[in-house]
Amino acid sequence: MTFDNLRTAIQQGIDRNLHTGVQAYISIDGQPVLDAGFGFARPDVPMSASTIMLWRSAGKPITAAAVCRAWQAGRIDLDAAASQYLPDTKDRPVGQVTIRQMLTHTSGVPLLDTGWPTLPWTQIISRICDAEALTPGSAYQPQSTWFLLGAILESIDEAGRGFQTILRNEVLTPLEIHDAWCGINDVPQIANRLPELLSREAGKLVTSDYGNEPWLTAPSPGGNFRGPIRELGTFYEMLLNNGETQNGEQLLQPATISAMTSRQRVGEFDTTFQHIVDFGLGLIVDSNRYGIKTVPYGFSQYCSPATFGHGGAQCAIGFCDPERKLVVAWAANGFCGEGQHQRRNQAINDAMYTDLGFA
Repeated sequence: MTFDNLRTAIQQGIDRNLHTGVQAYISIDGQPVLDAGFGFARPDVPMSASTIMLWRSAGKPITAAAVCRAWQAGRIDLDAAASQYLPDTKDRPVGQVTIRQMLTHTSGVPLLDTGWPTLPWTQIISRICDAEALTPGSAYQPQSTWFLLGAILESIDEAGRGFQTILRNEVLTPLEIHDAWCGINDVPQIANRLPELLSREAGKLVTSDYGNEPWLTAPSPGGNFRGPIRELGTFYEMLLNNGETQNGEQLLQPATISAMTSRQRVGEFDTTFQHIVDFGLGLIVDSNRYGIKTVPYGFSQYCSPATFGHGGAQCAIGFCDPERKLVVAWAANGFCGEGQHQRRNQAINDAMYTDLGFA
């Protein structure tokens, strides 16, 4: 399969200064049909399948999986208030928020500057907990409530592990994902595999701070995942396979998968996205019904209504179309602005469906 439409869509983005390279992964029924890089990761360095790309919020479902794994084990209650697990929030508005509300972006926690990546974890949590009031309604949270979810995972861990270790041991290692991180611990070891990350300013691409420390190293449970994009594909293949990993381990129970991927928040206008978007538990569910040409971070105009996944701000997306047993993940090295990215996102996703004969 030559993926001519995909190559054209990626090249058009290069020609328009949206990115210099894209990494893409596609599998059908667990069998890879594409795992490749297109264009350049850095000047004179081709993008490859092993380049370590920034996923940003496309990694949120991995944190959600760690939370849901604790839920299915009976260690947390999705409808319990945060104060049950974070006692310091007992008399604060944030303490009223439930874990389910965090996963469905209905918490009411105001959007705020968390101080990431320059502040330490404890100060970030303190800043979030100082929020003076909740705002009713639905609003996608890029960071704040996801730091709270990370803190809750730490609070219930009997071994006293930190968030990064919990994520590694509870989700990534069972999936045999050894090449992805939420905050990279050893930058020198993988420095030659890092791309140049770029932002589009006045029509030109300039170097972005996200390719440097502390952005490289500071964990953010909702927004700083990195790795070859095939690793994100492996995660979605587990979801497609009803929670079973490639080595036969039942990481998540089918009932847990059903809860994560079904519509928990339906038909609600999201004040962050400025659009109606449906959510499962930590996953976006296909929202084409609310505007096939306008829905942000959509999966394709050709996807089935059962499709679920998550985008990463102006750079990446991962999703699963269960009716076609299709898993897609891709990442670009250019942040090109929301409008340009939404058009790029739709063009690349539609090209993939067309190349696969699903359009």
